[in-house]
Amino acid sequence: MLKLVWDASALVNIKELTPTGYTPANSLWKDLADGWILGPYQNIIPAIAAFEIPAVVSRKRRKGSNMLHDFYLMGENEVLYPIDQKFVYAADAIVRTPGFDKLRGADLIYACIAKLENARLITLDHDFSVVKNEIMVVNLNDSREEPRYRDLFPPL
Repeated sequence: MLKLVWDASALVNIKELTPTGYTPANSLWKDLADGWILGPYQNIIPAIAAFEIPAVVSRKRRKGSNMLHDFYLMGENEVLYPIDQKFVYAADAIVRTPGFDKLRGADLIYACIAKLENARLITLDHDFSVVKNEIMVVNLNDSREEPRYRDLFPPL
């Protein structure tokens, strides 16, 4: 099963308004749902995103964006990943390994989940380049104009 860990930057990008209506995260989300990317998949939404997303949306609204606070992501292919004692113990050795030890805050949480779940990390954050040899990082910045991320998801 294809597993994808979505960080807050990518999740918020699903709802961002653009003149063309295209955002790379929204396009990837739709490609998964529409079967363009073949096979079963699971979108992993870390529980911390429940706090990060409203904070980002509020910040964008203060700057003049009319993004809605309502955010409906959970469906049959999505799981909310708990940030609990079991996760902390499982990630303990990872947080001190090269690359991971350079990440800050929630970025470290997202990267540890991707490592533990053997999942691809979906992001618009360049800071994850320090762990690209340990986990597959799908940086959607490369797909701002067109869905170049598709090259990273060959048909099964």
